[in-house]
Amino acid sequence: MANFIPDEIVSEVVASTDLVALVSNYVPLKRSGSSYVACCPFHREKTPSFHVSGDKQLYHCFGCGVGGSALQFVMAAENLDFPDAVRFLADRAGIRIPETTDESNDEFYKKKRKIYELNKDAARYFHSVLFSPAGRNALDYLTGRELSIKTINSFGLGASLDEWDGCLNHLLSLGYDRELIVEAGLCIRNEKNHVYDRFRGRVMFPIIDVRGNVVGFGGRIMGGDGAKYINSPESAVYNKSKQLFALNMAKKSDRDYIILVEGYMDVISLHQAGFNCAVAGCGTALTQEQARLAARYSKNIYLCYDSDEAGQKAARRAIEIFEPIDCSVRVLSVPDGKDPDEFIKKHGAAEFERLISGAYATVRYEIDNLFKAYDVDDIPQKVELSRRAAQIIAQLKNAVEQDEYVKYVCRKANISEDSLLTEIKKQRRRDSKKSLENEMRQVSSQSSPRRTQSGQASSRLKKAEAGLLAALLTDKNTFLRLSEGINAEIFTYDFHREIFTEAQKMAESDAPFGLSELSAAFRGREGEFSEVFLSSDSIADPKAAAADFIKIIERETLKKEIDQAVAEGNREKLSELLKKQKSLKG
Repeated sequence: MANFIPDEIVSEVVASTDLVALVSNYVPLKRSGSSYVACCPFHREKTPSFHVSGDKQLYHCFGCGVGGSALQFVMAAENLDFPDAVRFLADRAGIRIPETTDESNDEFYKKKRKIYELNKDAARYFHSVLFSPAGRNALDYLTGRELSIKTINSFGLGASLDEWDGCLNHLLSLGYDRELIVEAGLCIRNEKNHVYDRFRGRVMFPIIDVRGNVVGFGGRIMGGDGAKYINSPESAVYNKSKQLFALNMAKKSDRDYIILVEGYMDVISLHQAGFNCAVAGCGTALTQEQARLAARYSKNIYLCYDSDEAGQKAARRAIEIFEPIDCSVRVLSVPDGKDPDEFIKKHGAAEFERLISGAYATVRYEIDNLFKAYDVDDIPQKVELSRRAAQIIAQLKNAVEQDEYVKYVCRKANISEDSLLTEIKKQRRRDSKKSLENEMRQVSSQSSPRRTQSGQASSRLKKAEAGLLAALLTDKNTFLRLSEGINAEIFTYDFHREIFTEAQKMAESDAPFGLSELSAAFRGREGEFSEVFLSSDSIADPKAAAADFIKIIERETLKKEIDQAVAEGNREKLSELLKKQKSLKG
């Protein structure tokens, strides 16, 4: 019998694996548009037809048809079965998995569940302390920061007693083991073997994962000596680089973007002001895992970091981290050196909404930073600024956007537009030569010179259905918003209909939502699945793309019905279909 591996751990393992980095260990990848290409490691070929998408975390070979997620790649590359492939990737990611066929008999799994329960009881305890006489200072602090009782309750905020063993004694009274309390990070054991509370005299912020489990805590001091914030150490249930504070709430937001801020109080103030899509890191600089986690729930990311030097450095680093992820990233500039919490208190939600409307695209933000870094009155520095600005602008696909940034740079740097455009052209030639060759080879390998008219129509319909699925499955919020009113019967291909139906089930649950997770429902058909999503182009505007694909599907489906009516000699049906076709064209 195969060893038991809980689905949540399989999802965690896949989410923790960067497919591009993994595949790069086996075959050299080259950038081609928004994905990577190579000669397939699973069959002989001279022209690269093996594609890897870092954003979709899927691979597919258009030559031999293999494809899937990181798990399928490792199974094929290392000749492993499914459980061993999960263990292979888990070891690589530093994730512990159960070692028995029954989760109830696995000690580590049982301990993990026990720590979840322990943390929940600790959160309830801290919350009760906040509303007790002993928590008056903490409650005064929070209300003094203009938080309502409703907000305090919504986030489960609490307080820790200014004592050495308040939390310890409470948890011991509930029957928890002292060693487990230390392992969970709620208490510390010193060199004399004494155990005492980690959090003392602090406002408490429970950290809750997307499944609703309390995984750790942040504690803020209200005065006196000590670190401003301390956070839970890593444990069996908590990895700070893979958690975003308040994502459990932001994932339910009706806004189509996520605001990434620096601190817990920034998040809470924004939520209270109606911006319930705000999240923050957990006492660590933004990591790639956190960026991918945010992108799962929205492709529109607003970076709203403090406007001091440290905050701006963090914003630049975040832009770099989001760069390989298919996201629209904008930088929200808070004036007067204020953080979001201070700004909301002073100016209100309407002004913050205006800040969002005026948020900089990352291009503008990066160019402005060049002008801060280089002296345009110094000729060598001006030359370097122009070169780097050309690198940034060369990535833009929209001609109007490029033109505006060229004017902007030239005006500020006092250089001619012709000279900057020359640099941009040079940069684009260097960047695009190999990519263009690869894309042309891909088109050539997939084209059939003898395709019939009927075959072309089928190809258009199949591609449109795949494109619609790709647009819908951009992220969970997009799927929920755009799939309303779409019936599974719109898909004429059975497999496309199955994918849509399975995505509906996943979107209605609290399970992680993404292509990697969805592919798990089609075990044994991963090649078909990956082909659907790697055959479609990158989608910038899911709503507009979905509407266009639906029109194509309706037209192509109608053409097939007309062809069938003609073949059957059914004049009455043909007349109805032709009227319908005319109305669609109108």
